[in-house]
Amino acid sequence: MAETDDATPERAWGALAPKGVSALCIGAIRSGLVHGAMRRPFRRIMQSRSPAYDVEVDGIKLRCWIGENFTEQMLVERGLHKDAPGVQRIERALSPGDVFVDIGANCGLFTLFAARAVGPRGRVLAIEPSPKMAQRIRFNVAANAADHVTIVQAAVGAEDGNATLYGGNHPGLASLCADVGGSGTEVPVAPLLSLVERANLDRIDVLKIDIEGYEDRALVPFLRTAERSLWPRLILIEKDHAARWEMDCLAALHEAGYRDIWTDGSDLFLERPREPASMPPAASA
Repeated sequence: MAETDDATPERAWGALAPKGVSALCIGAIRSGLVHGAMRRPFRRIMQSRSPAYDVEVDGIKLRCWIGENFTEQMLVERGLHKDAPGVQRIERALSPGDVFVDIGANCGLFTLFAARAVGPRGRVLAIEPSPKMAQRIRFNVAANAADHVTIVQAAVGAEDGNATLYGGNHPGLASLCADVGGSGTEVPVAPLLSLVERANLDRIDVLKIDIEGYEDRALVPFLRTAERSLWPRLILIEKDHAARWEMDCLAALHEAGYRDIWTDGSDLFLERPREPASMPPAASA
């Protein structure tokens, strides 16, 4: 029986482990024997066998839905690979008992590695606007028995309300930015400060944000309204879609005193200032 994304009840993790022809296809891609356009027929075979596969990535259990989300596709085919540098830096930055916030949690990859790093005494807040992706996070969190993870299905913006999440059939690339294209789904929106307060977090040790060009409208209002004690000690921000920003998010972070400590071109890791810095006032309309 083919597994569906909203299967009820869901089959336990491990039931969709790659087997037979699917395992051979994945092995051929992972080994590099098959690469470039040659991967397409192998992917078609994999998708015809099952739309999802259960894989273990560096000890983290994940059910990955292939064919519509690049992150999950790569986890099946290559393991961490593309996300390895960011994941490894976040793991090294976190200690048992720490607090991690994941804005744009996708399938829960960063959430689960952070959950392992902070341990049961720590806290993880995973925020994901896509109903489909939030459901996948819930499954993956349960598969790893990560009871200290709080999952919120909402978008982060400047004000409470509702907004259209675009992206259509590519939920891993969904965004509140209309130029993403695709069909839209109405989702709840809340300011980051409200979500942090609702989760009863008294600090944020590390924050990761990747929301396809809406990072400015999530982070800048937070810096302007939150007590400095709530400012993240470290921030990992994806900046590939900075052209969609209405405010220069990096300039705002730098003006608040954050400094760059690492980048791979797409992602940037910033560190909070040791000395207090005042956030500049919002520009008048």
